[in-house]
Amino acid sequence: MSPGAVPRPDTLDGGSKAAKGKVATVGGQQAVPVVLAKKGESVTWYVATTGKPYFIKQDSTRDDMQDLTDSDFGGAVSAKAPSGAVVEAPAA
Repeated sequence: MSPGAVPRPDTLDGGSKAAKGKVATVGGQQAVPVVLAKKGESVTWYVATTGKPYFIKQDSTRDDMQDLTDSDFGGAVSAKAPSGAVVEAPAA
């Protein structure tokens, strides 16, 4: 942010109301969209309608939010602890 710039308040916040949309097909899976919209910006989250209600997709009109698609729920994850020395972040 440039010096003297006024930060823009978040237009999609806790005071915004979510609305449930009509069931749609996302990647071959039935999902219900949940839309949060305010002041010309919106975020839509798609939640699976069958099986576990997994979040499967996010679409956003905002520049600071990415569109995302999730899949392969319940699959194995090959995560392991990092090796090497722990380095502290420098103080600001």
